[in-house]
Amino acid sequence: MRNSMIEVMTDLLQKGLETAKRLGVSAAKLGFYHCEWTDCKFEAGRLKDMGGRETLSYNVEVLVDGRKGNTSGNRLEDFDTMIERAVTLAKVGSVAHFDAYPAPGELAIVKTHSEKTLSLSREKMIAGCQEMTDALRAYNPALFIECSASRMESESLLVTSGGVCHAAMRTHWSLGASVQRTAGTDMLFAGYGRGWCDLNEFYDPGVIAQKIITDLRRGERIVESPQGRVRVYFPPETLARMLQPLFMGTNGRNVAKGESPLLGRLNEQILAPSLTIIDDPHRDFASGACAIDDNGIPTRRQAIFEHGVLKRFLYDLDSAGLATAEPTGNNGCSPHSPMVLAGGRLSGELLAEIRDGLFVRDLMGFGQSNIINGDFSGNVALGYRIKKGEILGRVKNTMVAGNLYEILKQNVLVSSDTDHEGRYPHCVVEGVSVTAG
Repeated sequence: MRNSMIEVMTDLLQKGLETAKRLGVSAAKLGFYHCEWTDCKFEAGRLKDMGGRETLSYNVEVLVDGRKGNTSGNRLEDFDTMIERAVTLAKVGSVAHFDAYPAPGELAIVKTHSEKTLSLSREKMIAGCQEMTDALRAYNPALFIECSASRMESESLLVTSGGVCHAAMRTHWSLGASVQRTAGTDMLFAGYGRGWCDLNEFYDPGVIAQKIITDLRRGERIVESPQGRVRVYFPPETLARMLQPLFMGTNGRNVAKGESPLLGRLNEQILAPSLTIIDDPHRDFASGACAIDDNGIPTRRQAIFEHGVLKRFLYDLDSAGLATAEPTGNNGCSPHSPMVLAGGRLSGELLAEIRDGLFVRDLMGFGQSNIINGDFSGNVALGYRIKKGEILGRVKNTMVAGNLYEILKQNVLVSSDTDHEGRYPHCVVEGVSVTAG
């Protein structure tokens, strides 16, 4: 980074540990995060904003008499004061289900920092946004177009009373666009974006624009929606959102509190055999790549569902103590980088076999039901009618609902092609309840 603070903060955080010990804490965790951004934004087809910013923050967590105290700030001159406040807050803080932060463990080598990403200039980002704008305008000059691009470099530091002192650096870029098409009272919204830690072929303004144009073309004609129990096609972006209730079910804290419908069902067939879902934080340059969690526990590549069989719940340090289980190195008991393993057939083949169904490109209001139990309902923000393997046109005033555990245990088809990160394939499911107004 232009102004790395790791050396200074290592000294400050180590001294902070000593201060915390003098104040009577039994354990402490101190973290630091520093980030530099460069970005640009287009609105209504024109450059609206470009600039850069820098952020700095730190956090303090202490244990006193079995309770946790937490503070955070961004003024380094207040650091000792924040430690004192954390100690004071611990007297009325939440009960800790652990008594010490773990000793350092062996960490995987995971690449998260790329010099190529740092070479992404503001001029290139502006040119990329302009390229997307021009392509979208060429398709329809009346579109309201927004585009954005950013480049980020960050450094972080974790110091614990368990002996962990871990520094990490990360780069990341993002590039995307969204449009609004208005015709009388009809409005269509479409958008697509990408991000990655390394600057590679994923950074492609032309591909992003064409993805949006494809959605616009498919939505030019409005058709009647299917109704009843319908076969539904989920592209990768929608599938990623649909799986969130499953991760609430495998959340170790929800399990320990008895709120997960998966409690007591380890090694049971929960999903269709075609579904294997893993957490892979060790994939180089992936957005969720990391070697260590927020408590100093090494991360791991692990299967959550293997051929539909529930293999693991995810625990952070505190929830593991609550459940008398081993921590899995997952912040907030959530996967770092969830991934659905691909199937054996192309998405085009799966689409061609649908005699009558619904292609759900985007949902609005997903999660209005008892989502932790797998119940879902939402309006189809952008979706298409499929007939005899062809997309006929866009549906309106359509809602989908059902229970994910029931739907994903039936015949589920998974494509061999995936999103740009390789994390999510296309998916065809049966029995989704579809209603149209």
